[in-house]
Amino acid sequence: MSDDHDQELSRLEQEWRSRFDRYTSPQPTTESTFQLLARIKEMDDRKPADLRAELETAQAAQSASSKLANLFLSQWNFYGMRSWLLTGIVMLLLTVMINVSAQNEMTGLLAWMKWISLVMIAVMGYAFRSRNKGNDIIEQLSYYSLIHQMLTRFIIIMVMQAVVTLPLTMVILGKESSLPSLLGSFMPVLFFGVTGFISAMWLGHKRGVILTLLVWFSQMLLDQGHKGPSIFQLPGDEHFVWMNAVMVGLSCLLLGTLLYKNGAKRYLR
Repeated sequence: MSDDHDQELSRLEQEWRSRFDRYTSPQPTTESTFQLLARIKEMDDRKPADLRAELETAQAAQSASSKLANLFLSQWNFYGMRSWLLTGIVMLLLTVMINVSAQNEMTGLLAWMKWISLVMIAVMGYAFRSRNKGNDIIEQLSYYSLIHQMLTRFIIIMVMQAVVTLPLTMVILGKESSLPSLLGSFMPVLFFGVTGFISAMWLGHKRGVILTLLVWFSQMLLDQGHKGPSIFQLPGDEHFVWMNAVMVGLSCLLLGTLLYKNGAKRYLR
C-alpha cells in the first residue's frame, strides 16, 4: 500500500513539474532584446501629436479672410437661427400692435423706439448669457481671443437689428418716412446695444442686464415726466440732433473702454 502511495506521489510530481517546465519562459537573447526596443521606439514615433498645436498651426496658415469668416460663423451659430426667427416674430408683432393702436405716425414711431430698445436689451442679454461651464471653457480655450469672440457677436447682433429695425420703421411711418426718422429710430437701439454689451463685458452678464434695464427705465421716466430730455426724440423735437449726437458719442466712448480693458489685461500678463 505504501509503495502504491509513493508511486502516485511521484507521478503527480512529474506531471506538475512538466507543466511548470512548459510555461517557463526562455531567457531572451540579445537579438530579441534589440528587436523589442526597436518596436517600442517605433510605437513611440507613431503616437499622435498635440492636436491643439496642429489646430493652431493649420489656422495660422489660413488667410485673413478665412479666419474672419470662421470667426463670424462660430459666433453666428452661438445665437442660432431659431433665436433670430423668434426675435423677428416679436418685432413684427410689435410693429402690428403699434400700427393698430397709434394715433399717428409720429406717436407710433416714439412707441416703436421705446419698445424696440427693450427688445434690444433682451437680445443682448440672451446673446451674452453663459450657457454652461463646458461652453465657457471652450470659449476660453478657443483659437480666437474671448474679446474678439464677444466683439464679433456684438457686430452680428447690431447688423441684424439694423436689417430688421429699419424696414419695420418704414412700415410704421408709411409716407412720413425720412432719413432723420430712420436714423432717429435706430439710435436708441445702438445706444442700448452698446450699453448692454459693455456692461456685460465689465460687470458680467446679470449685472450688465440689470444696469442696462435701469438706464432704460430712467429714460422712460424722463420721457413721461418731461423733467429732462430723454434719448427718445422725434425729428421735430428741440433736442433731436444733439441728443442723437450724445448717444453716438457715448457709444463710442463705451466701446473705447473695451480697448482699454483688453490693453490692461495684456499689461497684467
